Amino acid sequence: MASVADRLGVSKSQLLDPTSSDAAVKQAHAETHVIQETKAYFSANGVNIESFKQRERGNTALLLKNFTYGVSSEDIRKLCEPFGQLTRLLMPPSGTIAIVEFAMPDETLRAFKGLAYKRIGDSILYVEKAPKNLFEGGPPVTMPSLLNQKVVSQGFSTSDTFKADEPEAPMESATLFVRNLNFVTTDAGLSDLFRPLDGFISAQVKTRPDPKKPGERLSMGFGFVEFKSRAQAEAALKALNGYKLDQHELVIKPSHKGMDASEQRRREDNAKKASAKRTKIIIKNLLFQATKKDIWSLFAAYGQLRSVRVPKKFDRTARGFAFADFVSSREAENAMDALRNTHLLGRRLVLEFVSEEATDPEDQIKEIEKKVDAQVNKVKIQKLMGPGRKKFHVDADLED
Repeated sequence: MASVADRLGVSKSQLLDPTSSDAAVKQAHAETHVIQETKAYFSANGVNIESFKQRERGNTALLLKNFTYGVSSEDIRKLCEPFGQLTRLLMPPSGTIAIVEFAMPDETLRAFKGLAYKRIGDSILYVEKAPKNLFEGGPPVTMPSLLNQKVVSQGFSTSDTFKADEPEAPMESATLFVRNLNFVTTDAGLSDLFRPLDGFISAQVKTRPDPKKPGERLSMGFGFVEFKSRAQAEAALKALNGYKLDQHELVIKPSHKGMDASEQRRREDNAKKASAKRTKIIIKNLLFQATKKDIWSLFAAYGQLRSVRVPKKFDRTARGFAFADFVSSREAENAMDALRNTHLLGRRLVLEFVSEEATDPEDQIKEIEKKVDAQVNKVKIQKLMGPGRKKFHVDADLED
C-alpha cells in the first residue's frame, strides 16, 4: 500500500479512508496493480514467471522479501556484495521484492545464510532460494523506468482497466501494431517510448484528415512500430504491452503484412468466436462479509459487467461464493488474469470460468441441498417411529 500511495502522491490514510465503505476493494485493486506490474517487469527482464510454479529450487539466485518500501536497488547491492560477485539484480518499480543472482553456488549459499532475517530499515529481511531455471536465455531487456512515472490518481474507478495477456500469434514480421493510444499521443511521444529498446527503427501514429480544420490531422488511436528483427520486436512486445503512455494502457500485438488495422481487428475477433465463449466467473473462498457491491466494484474495473450474484442461504447469510458475468469473454479473461492472485478482506480469491454448456453451479448446489434435506427428513421419521414399534394395518372389516 505504501508503494501505491507514494506513486499516487497521497498518504496511505487517504488511500484507505477508514470512513470509506470500499476500503477493502481499494486495497485489492492496489494489490492487483502491484502484482501485474511486478510480473511485467520480471518478464521484460528475462525472468521465467512459470518457473515459480515448480517446487525445485536453484542454486545461484535468491528472492529477497519483506523489506521496507523505499529501500533502493543500491541498498540491496551493498547488502549482497560482501558475499560474492553479483551477476544480476532485479527490483521492480513497486519496490516490494528483489531477485539477486550470484556467479557461483557457494556464494549464493553464503548469502542465503548471512542475509536470512537480517534487519534492513524497519523490517526483517526474508530470503528464499529462487526456483530452478528462473532466467530465460539471452540478456535481459531494458525496460523504460517506471519509477519516475507519475500515475494519475483515478481512485481505482471502474475505468482503470488492465488488459489480460492474450494468446500471441507467431511473429510474422518485425513490426508491432499498437492500439489504445491516447489521441494526444504523437509520433515523437511513441518513438520516445520505444527508442531505448534494441533494434528500434521507427514509430508512426496513424492519422486522418480533420474535417473541421483543413490541413490538420487527427489521431486514429493506433499506430505501428518497426524493429530490425522479429526477435527484437517480440522482446519489445513483452516489455511494453500494458505500459501506460499518456494515461492510456497500450495494447500491443504483432502486425501482419498486407493487413490494415480493421482487418487485424477482424482476424482477432474471428479467432475469439472460434474459441469457447466464457463470460461468467465463479468467485470462491469469499468471506461471508463480502457484499454484492464489493464484488461489483472489484470486477467492474476490468470490463462491463452484465450481472453479479452473491447467493445466500435461507437465513440470508452468504454462502461464500459469487458469480460475475461479463458482456464479453475478453473482459472476463482480463479479470481472471488480473485477479487470480488477489486477496479480498484477507482471503485469496479462487476464480474459475463457468462453461455456458455446463449446468449452473448454483443449481447444482440447490439440488445437493434438496437431497440432503430429504435424507435428514427420512432419518427424523425413522427416529419418530422408533426401532421397537410394530407395524400394523387396520382391517376394513373390523372398522365396520
